[in-house]
Amino acid sequence: MEHLYISTIFAGALVCLLSSILLFARRKSGERSRVILAIIVFFSVLNYIPRFIALTNGYEPEFAVSAKPLLIANFMVISYIMYPIEVILPGWLNFSRIVKLYAFWLILLFVYIYTIYAGVQYTPYSSIPEMFAQAEKFEVWFRLLLCLFLLTPGLFVIFIYYVKHHNNTDSVWLKKYATAFYINIIAFVLVLIFKEPLLHILYYYVSVGCSLYIVYMELFDRLLVKKVKNKQTDVEASQEEISSVLETASLESQKSELTKRLDAYMHKNSAWRDPNLSLTRLASDLYTNRTTLAQAMHDSGYENYINYINKLRIDDFLRHIESGQSSNYQEAFFFVGFRSRSTALRNFKKYTGTIPSDYFKGDSC
Repeated sequence: MEHLYISTIFAGALVCLLSSILLFARRKSGERSRVILAIIVFFSVLNYIPRFIALTNGYEPEFAVSAKPLLIANFMVISYIMYPIEVILPGWLNFSRIVKLYAFWLILLFVYIYTIYAGVQYTPYSSIPEMFAQAEKFEVWFRLLLCLFLLTPGLFVIFIYYVKHHNNTDSVWLKKYATAFYINIIAFVLVLIFKEPLLHILYYYVSVGCSLYIVYMELFDRLLVKKVKNKQTDVEASQEEISSVLETASLESQKSELTKRLDAYMHKNSAWRDPNLSLTRLASDLYTNRTTLAQAMHDSGYENYINYINKLRIDDFLRHIESGQSSNYQEAFFFVGFRSRSTALRNFKKYTGTIPSDYFKGDSC
């Protein structure tokens, strides 16, 4: 049984490592979902290796209900909800939002480290039922809290299921992902409740199987648009041709939708007037990423973000002066978002071919 346990952990680590490499190798330009999933799967490898080393050296690994494995399990569960969030809302995740996702876990980690330095002794238990008799102890109810926390991140998966805007997949895929996600959690909870060695071995098969299924869905099952039947087509296209058409249609649809959202956001908020506005912040506000947003601007006829934002500022400047809202060019330039007069004049001449005094020649200003 021990040799089977060791070989199972080794096989699980190897399969997860290869899956992580495959995901990273097949990452798509402008998308982070596969990279995020590759990192998450690689976390499993880092989790399996210490257990494998301990077993091969004759040491008994920590029980699953020990504080440290429970903290690692909670970390993995939170990590696995980042992937569907990135799929549904590309670019929404940034450093501050990731920290917020891990905030409660970081608090629990701090409490654990503090208690270790404070001299709290964590009694080794092999299952949850064994801990109930000592539930009044801090080291016991702290671990029971960790067990309960395993179930809560799954609520995020349910929440993002109802987020329909900027959907980058369909509900069927998300249902499949949620199913695999909860099967993995339930299997781990069973390991926490029962201390049967065979159950622990089966858990690794279930866990690796769920991870492989999620990887498979990302690589081969998740499409950006739903398949449609063309009733007017007389010629049967190959599967590769269908995939190519679907992907092209999806990208064009995304560009069009993003361009509309960008235009609506900029004019609703007059966002160009903020001199600190950046491509990164704008991408975050629009729930996308820098590469996709820059491409959308390029497809709209702008060379890059700088040209796009400066064109909006010059247009605003012209409206500002022509409407008589200002009689001072410099004040108007600063009002529409330029940081310096020289930059404003250079861009004004670029888009109008002349300087303000000549452009407005004959006006009262």
